[in-house]
Amino acid sequence: MNDESFFWDYEKCSEIKFLERIGLFFPQLGRNKNIVVQLYRNLHKLNIPEENKKLIKLYYQLIENGELA
Repeated sequence: MNDESFFWDYEKCSEIKFLERIGLFFPQLGRNKNIVVQLYRNLHKLNIPEENKKLIKLYYQLIENGELA
């Protein structure tokens, strides 16, 4: 399943809405390096639970430390 399959109700959505939807389902979706970096850089703009934000921060730290590919 790809990340875009969760955007059935948006013909075209903004990048923030796209990331927000992924963030809501994180870490089930969006664990690849590029998405985690985008989520982290836009974390302050995303309306997602604090628990998900903490997980995104953790994944980002693991990527930065080279512990997660």
